[in-house]
Amino acid sequence: VPDASLVDLIARAYVYLDRLTGSNGMNAGTIASAFGVDRADVGRLLPLAFLSPATLDTILAGRQSASLTARRLAREDLPNLWAAQDAALRQRL
Repeated sequence: VPDASLVDLIARAYVYLDRLTGSNGMNAGTIASAFGVDRADVGRLLPLAFLSPATLDTILAGRQSASLTARRLAREDLPNLWAAQDAALRQRL
């Protein structure tokens, strides 16, 4: 069973990315204001819109480690390369 808080976290990252790259000209500050969150939270979640497909599939299927919580994922400093992300998450979590 997928962890609803993890799925929600990733979904918010995609929404923030859409607003940031969309034609409406929003920046991190205006996104934060629109969603009632701190600007730092927007910046912290945006990288989750670039999770590797394997990691994303694992989370959406509910097969992630029990130690991978939404709070922990939001605070992870993940590498940009997908293979490195997968390796880092396997080692740390």
